[in-house]
Amino acid sequence: MTDMKHTEQEYVTFDPFFGDEAEITCRTVKLVKVRKSHACFFGAGSGDGHTIAPGDYARYEKALVDGSYWGRYYLCIPCLNREIAGMHGDDDDDLEGDNG
Repeated sequence: MTDMKHTEQEYVTFDPFFGDEAEITCRTVKLVKVRKSHACFFGAGSGDGHTIAPGDYARYEKALVDGSYWGRYYLCIPCLNREIAGMHGDDDDDLEGDNG
């Protein structure tokens, strides 16, 4: 299992889209233990394409975006650890390059 460095509440309340101007409705966010492999949303964005392995925990979110598109994604715990640390201004060398 992936090293969880924050509380479940921190993982769920972290907003990777903060500042985005899209209209988000019908939003569901939870921490889940994945049963099959899923692409990490940040892995797809960074180009490394890493995945979340079965049995690992991930943030799962689904929402209606701009009233016309149902989006859903998974974020791995290592990416969340790195993003939350950066949001808090932490300079933790252990988080550098640590992805799923």
